[in-house]
Amino acid sequence: MSILSAATQLVAVQLNLIVEQGGVEGEEEGEEAMEDAARPHVHQEGTRRRLRRPRVFKPRTNFLDMSDQEMLKRFRLDRAAILELGDILKGDLESRTRRCHAVPHHLKILGALSFYANGSFQRLSGDRLGLSQSTISRAVCQVTDALVKKVTDYISLPLTSQQQLKIQKEFCDIAGFPRVLGAIDCTHVAIRAPSQDADLYIGHKKSHSVNMQVICDASGIIWNVCAKFPGSFQDSYILSKSSIYKIFEGNDAPDGILLGDASYSIKPWLMTPIANLRTHAEQKYNEAHSSTWKVIKRTLGLLKTRFCCLDKSKGVLQYNPEMVCKIFVACCMLHNIAVRRRLINDQDQDGIHAEKEEGSDSQEDAPDPPVSELNTACEQDGYKVRNQLIDKCYS
Repeated sequence: MSILSAATQLVAVQLNLIVEQGGVEGEEEGEEAMEDAARPHVHQEGTRRRLRRPRVFKPRTNFLDMSDQEMLKRFRLDRAAILELGDILKGDLESRTRRCHAVPHHLKILGALSFYANGSFQRLSGDRLGLSQSTISRAVCQVTDALVKKVTDYISLPLTSQQQLKIQKEFCDIAGFPRVLGAIDCTHVAIRAPSQDADLYIGHKKSHSVNMQVICDASGIIWNVCAKFPGSFQDSYILSKSSIYKIFEGNDAPDGILLGDASYSIKPWLMTPIANLRTHAEQKYNEAHSSTWKVIKRTLGLLKTRFCCLDKSKGVLQYNPEMVCKIFVACCMLHNIAVRRRLINDQDQDGIHAEKEEGSDSQEDAPDPPVSELNTACEQDGYKVRNQLIDKCYS
């Protein structure tokens, strides 16, 4: 056998080996391999292509096979609510790719809902749905952004006289406190230390957080959220910089008042408890105020029980402050959906009956020291309104 024939056979054997191992695809790659094999001085391992690892797709959950109770426990919403969300968010969540294994929009919603509800590591949420951790992480961001775009459809100030009168009556039925449109308070959501201005996010418990302002009605419906201030900012400051302050200070202010705790300064439209009681009437006012204002504490407790990702006991949220604020708003929207549909899971009962403050962090948000009674015109008007209220209703 000639030297040329032996070299040709050697090249053929090497090419067959490469093709069998999946290393060459197409004519151009085959020619390159032949040229490389014809050069004895070239190290073959350096020119051989790395084998492509086949993609493995986990079996995905068909949530339509779950019972309503199982869906409520896992996702905090029932089947009808999830299907409705799917119709509303479909346009924002549909994949732009034509790949056959693209994640359907309903699975993205389930992945986000599972994370909101359980507050567990994303891998655990993903394994239940047949999705990887990275896919769940993207789904949480996509669904959160899609929900926040539609926030005004679920969280809005009661504008009509009929809405306001209904809310005032429901509040009055609690303890006889008149003209109440909402109870206001702030809650902290724990976050990882941000890369910028980390000191601003250190709250009362010396941990990093974002301080969220919430206003709710007597049934626990949240109708205003201010989610953008670091944990070191006081409740009264957040109110002064929020849109709700401008609304109640404006010429077209709603015909009603808010109830706040001692961390707020009194306004004609914001009633606070009396620090130093002097009369029996003032004591009755404080008792009625406390019983009525506690609606917001129950609401925040239920919110964090229902969506454990907001509860520090499940760990801090591993997102930047902006995304944490969006997640909080999204959870408030979903909370309103659940309240309107009267969806209460067995686990949610703890948040209602215990009247937990800050979810499982019941002592986290001790009120700021009472604001000194400054002689501003607004505060003086607030004292007049409060005194008239006491004389009329509690004397």
